[in-house]
Amino acid sequence: MIKKDSRKNFYIETDVSEIGSDESVRVTLVEEGYTGNPCLRIQIRKHESGKVYMGPEIPIEYAEEIIKNIKTLISK
Repeated sequence: MIKKDSRKNFYIETDVSEIGSDESVRVTLVEEGYTGNPCLRIQIRKHESGKVYMGPEIPIEYAEEIIKNIKTLISK
């Protein structure tokens, strides 16, 4: 389900608690990332504290290629 954060950015979370810590991986569409351009930000959110840990920002123009590369890696 798509949600909005406190800065009105859209994000989706995937609960990964079954494989380790009680946390989720969050992917956020940020309209103005560190470079000033739209990007996807990948973060970890701890369930107990609600704290979100900063992660990498991927320029959206590279999103499809990166998704393709991830699929290639997991198919090995």
